Amino acid sequence: MSMKTQLARQAVKSTARHTARGAFSKLERKPLRSVTLLAIGATIGGLVGWLIGRSGGEDFDPIAQAPASPNGVADSPAAERSETGASS
Repeated sequence: MSMKTQLARQAVKSTARHTARGAFSKLERKPLRSVTLLAIGATIGGLVGWLIGRSGGEDFDPIAQAPASPNGVADSPAAERSETGASS
């Protein structure tokens, strides 16, 4: 294992330990506040996930293509004009 990988693993381990200790300490000191913040975060996360799920699902196509006309030309007012620019 390279020195770089070893240092990266040590940093991740240290950060995880520090975060866990901090969370446990706050939970011991102010349990009601910790539970309230956790509930608010879970509610917001659930709401955002629900909204994202409703916004598209399987039918979501960010680049929706316009349906092609039978003759292969787009159905728009510009397509109906003649070469001189006059509308037909």
